[in-house]
Amino acid sequence: MDYYLIGSRIKELRLSRGMTQEQLAESADISTNFLACIEIGKRKGSFETYSKLVDVLGSSLDYITRDSIEGAEINVLKNELNGYFDKCDAGKRELIVKMSKVICEQDL
Repeated sequence: MDYYLIGSRIKELRLSRGMTQEQLAESADISTNFLACIEIGKRKGSFETYSKLVDVLGSSLDYITRDSIEGAEINVLKNELNGYFDKCDAGKRELIVKMSKVICEQDL
């Protein structure tokens, strides 16, 4: 997960709502210092903490984590492909690269 990105989105939401860190922290029942650390990606919040923050901000966990989730899905696919690639001999690896190039160059 990209905790810097999550924190940036929380800060963006807070500012767009005209809230101070103190107001958001109090409403979410966390310390202002902890919120400040979350907003700069220095500390991770728990699921419960993030849920409280987005509830107060009128947003969703989906919004603050969407790029992190998409990035994780891409990493799973890359790891799977790397696993297949590692099992192949040099000739098959070249074939995988050529096939990938053809697929990427096509307009789908």
